[in-house]
Amino acid sequence: MDKIRLALVGCGGMGTRHLYGLGELAKTPFDNVELVAVCDIRRDNAELAATEAEKLVGQRPAVFTDLETMHREVADLMAVDVVVDPSVHHAVVCQALDLGLHVMVEKPMAITVKGCQQMIEAAERNKRILSVAENFRRDPSARLVHHLLEQGAIGRPYMAIFHSLAPHREVFITPWRHMKDRGGLLLDLGVHFTDMIRYQLGDVKEAYGAVELASPVRHKPEAVNSPYEFYQTRFAEMEQQVEATAEDTSMAMFRMENGLAVNWVVGLGGYGSCGGEVIFGSEGVMQGFGTRGAKACLQRADGTTLDHAALVADTEAFALEPLAEHFFPERVADQDIDWKLLALEYFELAEAILNGREIEVDGMEGLKDVAAVYAIFESSRLGRTVQLSEVERGAVYEYQAEIDAALGID
Repeated sequence: MDKIRLALVGCGGMGTRHLYGLGELAKTPFDNVELVAVCDIRRDNAELAATEAEKLVGQRPAVFTDLETMHREVADLMAVDVVVDPSVHHAVVCQALDLGLHVMVEKPMAITVKGCQQMIEAAERNKRILSVAENFRRDPSARLVHHLLEQGAIGRPYMAIFHSLAPHREVFITPWRHMKDRGGLLLDLGVHFTDMIRYQLGDVKEAYGAVELASPVRHKPEAVNSPYEFYQTRFAEMEQQVEATAEDTSMAMFRMENGLAVNWVVGLGGYGSCGGEVIFGSEGVMQGFGTRGAKACLQRADGTTLDHAALVADTEAFALEPLAEHFFPERVADQDIDWKLLALEYFELAEAILNGREIEVDGMEGLKDVAAVYAIFESSRLGRTVQLSEVERGAVYEYQAEIDAALGID
C-alpha cells in the first residue's frame, strides 16, 4: 500500500496519544502513513516521542526542534500532524501550509475564529489539504445515530438537550485549559459537543447564552491518572494552584438552521451537575448523540425501547467504513477507542492526499465548531441573541478580540 511521509509537530501529552493512534493504524492492513520525523521546541519532548514511536511503529523517526529545518532536511515530507498548544495552532499550521505541506491539526482548530480563517486562507493559497482532528463523530455510536436520524427513526427532530455539567475545582489535565488566551475549558471541550450537535442536527443559526467562571482558583490534583510518561513528568512540575482566567460553565439555547432548538448546559467547575443527551422527534426519542465511548438508545412512539445492541441488529443498512469495521466489528466502542479514532483520522488524511478522498472535518467545519462555542461567549458579553453568521465573519467579536490582541493575531 502507498504511504504518505508524515511528521508529528508537538510532542506533549496529546502528541503522545496521537502516536498511539499511528500504532493502531500500523497494526492493520490499511496502514498508509509512515512517521518519518517528530518536532517540538523542547528537544526532550521530541526525544521522548521518538522513543515512544519506535516502540509503536517499529522505527525511530528523526528528531527536530524547528519546523523549517525539518522540512528542509526530511526528503519527500508530505504532511504534518500539528498537536501543539492550541494558542499557536494558527501560526504553526500557516507556516506548514506555506512550506507546501498538507496538515492535520488537533481540535480546537484555533482559539479564535480569526485564527481559523487565517488557516483556511493559507490552505487555499497553497492548494493544500487542511484537516481538523475532531474524533467524536467517528465513534460507531455517532455513526449509528446519524444513520437512524437520516432514516427517520424518530420522525422529525424538533428539540434536543445537550447537558454535560460536572463540579470541578482541580486543574483539568493541564493548566493552560484554565487560561482565556490559551483556549479555555469551554472551548477545549465545547468544540467536541458543537461538532456533535452540528453533525446530527445541522448548522447552528443563532445562539443566546451565558458563561461564568465558577472555579476561579484551580488546585493541583492529588495524583494523575494517565499511562503516558509525558503526563507523569508534567504533573510533577505542576504548580499547586492556578488562577483561572477562562470561564468554565455555560448555558445556552441554540436555534438551528432547520428551526430545531437545542438546550445546552456545559461546564466543568463549581459545585452542581446535570447530564443527558436527548433528541426529541415527532415519532420517538433518541437517547444520546453518540459521543465518544457512549451507546445510543431509541424509544419509539409505541413505547418500545431499543438499546444499542438491538439498534445495530435491527438496522440492516447501517455500515461503517472498512477501517472502522475492522476496528469495531460489533459497531460499538472498545477500551482503545481514543487511539482507533485517531487512526481513522490519519487514514482519511492519507487517502485524501493519495487518492483525492474528501476530508470530513475540513477547515470550514472546524471554524463552524469554534464559532458555535464563541457565539455563547459573545452573546453573554452583549446580552442578546447573536447570529452565527455574525460570529463567523467577525461582525460580533468583542470577547475574541481580547484574545487576538493578547496573541498578536491580526
